[in-house]
Amino acid sequence: MSYPFNHNIKPALNEEDIKIEALDYHGITAAFIDKLKIVERIDARLPVSKAHGAILTHGQRVKAMIINGLGFTQSPIYLSHHFFENKALSVLFGEGVSHEHFNDDALGRTLDAIYTYGVTALFAEIANEIAHEFMPHEKKQRLHLDTTSLKLSGDYAVDEALKLDKETLALPMFGHSKDHRPDLKQVMLSLTVSGPANLPIWLEGLNGNSQDKTNFHETLAQIKEFRAALEKSPDILVIADSALYVQNKLVDTFYTWITRVPENIKLVKELVESDKSDFTWQTLQDGYEGVWLGQNDRGMRQHWGLYYSEQANKRETITLNNRIEKALVEVQKKVNELQKVSFNCEKDAQQAALSFEKKLKYHKLKYDVKPVKKFTRRGRPKKGETPQLAHYQLQISLIQSDKKQKPYRNKLGRFILATNDLNDPNINLKTLITSYKEQQGVERGFRFIKDPQFHLNSIFLKKPARINALMMIMTLCLMVYNAGEYGIRETLKSKNETVLNQVGKATSKPTMRWLFQRMNGINVVLIPGQNTLITGLSEEKKKILRLFGVEIASLYKLA
Repeated sequence: MSYPFNHNIKPALNEEDIKIEALDYHGITAAFIDKLKIVERIDARLPVSKAHGAILTHGQRVKAMIINGLGFTQSPIYLSHHFFENKALSVLFGEGVSHEHFNDDALGRTLDAIYTYGVTALFAEIANEIAHEFMPHEKKQRLHLDTTSLKLSGDYAVDEALKLDKETLALPMFGHSKDHRPDLKQVMLSLTVSGPANLPIWLEGLNGNSQDKTNFHETLAQIKEFRAALEKSPDILVIADSALYVQNKLVDTFYTWITRVPENIKLVKELVESDKSDFTWQTLQDGYEGVWLGQNDRGMRQHWGLYYSEQANKRETITLNNRIEKALVEVQKKVNELQKVSFNCEKDAQQAALSFEKKLKYHKLKYDVKPVKKFTRRGRPKKGETPQLAHYQLQISLIQSDKKQKPYRNKLGRFILATNDLNDPNINLKTLITSYKEQQGVERGFRFIKDPQFHLNSIFLKKPARINALMMIMTLCLMVYNAGEYGIRETLKSKNETVLNQVGKATSKPTMRWLFQRMNGINVVLIPGQNTLITGLSEEKKKILRLFGVEIASLYKLA
């Protein structure tokens, strides 16, 4: 008996034929990289000839490092081939890409190419194009400028590296550590962000011992030179902390500025330490009060505003009380030593007490001068013999001095902001503080870059050139993250929609990291002869992906 052969029967699949690859939220990251055209912009400036065997372009490798950097794992950014094991590379990069293509040598060559082109120049060109295309256009572009330190640890042969790479932008050196690690060499990252999305538009690697008072103005000089080469660029408003306030450098600038005035200026010290009753305070929002001080020449025309922050007052009060307690312990040790001193006369003892009291910041003395009597000869004193005056000693009690502490307590939560924008009729106490508080955008950027889960706080690369190039990758990570976060928040606002936050409450301002976490568990299932499947898509995940836009939704095969 013969049996007809059924051509429609498909051979059974073995388990090893089915591949399951992790996609999670990495598709969102890849889509935003594509939306910002980062790969194309880099490849236009750093071409790679595939005729010589290159499989991936420099732009594709940068894309990989950004995805890796935003992976929030313990995988260092320059070891992306490990990170991309079992990832859905066909979705993220297209067909024919393997995790082995992102090996150390390939990524290292890209970092070298970035450095050779010029880290600051390359980033400025790319960021300027992105800002022009994607940021809301402002009559006056607001720039927020700050620096942070990046500590260098591990087996880092700095001295040898410097011998081989003398033309580096940022030299690893000991300097003022903003990470409170003076024992480690560091490099400095100067970052400028702009717009409501806080997109980075300028970065610069600086020597580890560089100072902000010099850095800020050198950076602004470079920005001026870069802008001069552009066909058209808006006026700028620079917002920075008190390091910007260097009087001889702010007299004649090409930009308007808002900054905090340093407290080491005599007039500022007098104003912040004065009694609150000396001024008529205006209540502002968010626990702020202010006094408009008006125009202050000081060698340059400017407006000053005196501010008080209730929140800062509470924070600084705790710090001051701790300092007073610590000072009391230290002063008490000195008091104990002073009480052991012998004085020849009462006047000398009194003078010593008064001189000691003058040196105390927070306390005053309550003291007595006691005569010390002794028998003049050794042995048992004779009957009726009386001791003779030998010397004087101090008996001291420490008391908190309200008078001495008053200026320190008066200044708690107080600061002065200045601006040279005298032509803007809208400049007042409220707009000045609102603009200055936007400086938190660049500070949040630093916290993002230095987050331990970002794994870039400690840099292990041995070549200073690559450290400088890696700073650009770090900043591109921040750009993609901020662009994504701003985009989803604007969408939620325009559609009057919300998503659930970490505690299950509706919010229209979620963080990208939280949304990323909600995307975990999404996989790509590859079955030979069948369509690719996307699994792990809950209704919540589908909603979030659709809110990100059509490009991202379609990447996850959502209609």
